[in-house]
Amino acid sequence: MRKGQANLKVVPLLSGKSKRHPAQLDSQQKCVSLQTITTTKALPQSTANSSRFIPSLPVKSYKELLQQRLNERLKSLEAQAQRINQLSSELDAAILELQDISTQINAELRAINKKAEICEYKTRAVPYMKQKQDGSLVLTTRPIDLYKAEREAALVAQKLRRRTRRKRSDALGEF
Repeated sequence: MRKGQANLKVVPLLSGKSKRHPAQLDSQQKCVSLQTITTTKALPQSTANSSRFIPSLPVKSYKELLQQRLNERLKSLEAQAQRINQLSSELDAAILELQDISTQINAELRAINKKAEICEYKTRAVPYMKQKQDGSLVLTTRPIDLYKAEREAALVAQKLRRRTRRKRSDALGEF
């Protein structure tokens, strides 16, 4: 026997009695059924046309796989940064609502002659993700303007008072 040849014994396939697949080897012997040998097609020899027998599969290089995984992770990082900023906005709104509620409670406490501040604000910033010019992300904080609503209300009230004064002075000037 030559080097590289298999030591196979050809046995006839028993019709209907054998439960094994024709290509399976007998565990006791190294044998293959006769039907398997006769029905197996020979592979084409190496020729110029042999490439038509081998289906071409899209094969990605290791570098392409790494680039694909990197792109997926960058998208995930961007989504997480957007989520942090969304939570930051929600936290900002929740803190402003907390301040509004505590302001109402403080007014009620003063009405019953109790001097107490129900809420104290030591930290006035929320986490925030920002992107630098080079594309990298920085986790930082952005300030919360706790008195913005009060300033805006004061400005609106001032504008309304001015408008009312003008209307009165215009009405008095007509008589």
